Amino acid sequence: MIPVRYNLRSLMVRRTTSAMTAVVVALVVMVLFILSGFITGIRSTVMQSAVRGNWIVTSRAADSEPSSYVSLEQYQVIRGRPQIVTDVDGTALVSPEMITGFYPAPDAPATKVGFTFLRGVRPVALRVHRDMKLVSGRWPQHGASEMVVGRKLAARYPNLAVGSDIRFGHRVWKIVGIFSDNNSTRESEVWTDLDVLTQDVRYNAGFAALHVVLKPGTEEAFRQSLTTDARLRLDAISEPEFYARESGFVDQLRALGLVVALILAVGSIFGGMNTMYSAVARRTGEIGMLRVLGFSRFDVLLSFLIESALLGVAGGVAGVALGLITAHATGLAGQLMSVGAYIFTFRLTPSAFTSALMAGATLGAIGGLLPAWRASRIGVVDSLRAV
Repeated sequence: MIPVRYNLRSLMVRRTTSAMTAVVVALVVMVLFILSGFITGIRSTVMQSAVRGNWIVTSRAADSEPSSYVSLEQYQVIRGRPQIVTDVDGTALVSPEMITGFYPAPDAPATKVGFTFLRGVRPVALRVHRDMKLVSGRWPQHGASEMVVGRKLAARYPNLAVGSDIRFGHRVWKIVGIFSDNNSTRESEVWTDLDVLTQDVRYNAGFAALHVVLKPGTEEAFRQSLTTDARLRLDAISEPEFYARESGFVDQLRALGLVVALILAVGSIFGGMNTMYSAVARRTGEIGMLRVLGFSRFDVLLSFLIESALLGVAGGVAGVALGLITAHATGLAGQLMSVGAYIFTFRLTPSAFTSALMAGATLGAIGGLLPAWRASRIGVVDSLRAV
């Protein structure tokens, strides 16, 4: 095998063209790196909403909680299911919940700035959603026009501070607390008393969905009971599965970002290919000398592939550095962002760094494949004539 230092020396000799190629690779890697921060942040926020052992009951074919409907009669039937966990006081851990749209900005709804969900719940919800914790203030009192606000939403909208009044529907509500929920999507919501909310929106026919805690090993029996009971035309899905489905839109965002990265990648591959073809043309004599010294065609092929991959890795390192600089310079690293009703933070993980470097190396190797093949096919006699 030809020593790697030979390739490093060659890159340094051609430092200008090598740097230009690395910059193009760096742009691709930067896009992928920043995209990874967005995708990881959104997906992590959505999946943090799932609690093991919790299931969501919705109407059949409903693809989200707001589009679902569960009647009062269906709720009463489900409360009596033997698969439901009961608390020490005998309360069935079934949380009926109502969801409606809510605009938290001070000048909303006139401007329709921002959007989140207002969730009406009963006290049992805090025993079902077990990661809910009060950060400041207190929980709403039953029957009072009071709200608690998720931590991320409160951080983004100062008008939702504890003690503030906000008009919604037919009344003025008071913000009495701020809550956290393990960085989940619920931290982007506003919660209030279910009965007060149903009175205000004048909707007393039922709920959007039920969140239930099931006994271990009874999940399939519970799901079957919803199918066989004629009174219940409902679906049940575990929270991890439900929120994995909810995060499906992330794949669409990733696809859009990958299209942009792919366009840039094509340019970087051709740039790398041009650089390596030029290197092969200038080093024809060197290739002949390597063959005379006993190195095989495969050794030559591998050497040029390694050189091209090293060029890609250099671009990958530059892309990661450029991505970090961009994220901090623009405030992405510490800024709350939103997609739809979800508020999330830009999040970079070790896998993002690894993937970025691998992407750079891959782009470099692809760009150098044909030139490396060309170098390995040059005959010894022909190459020595160029010396």
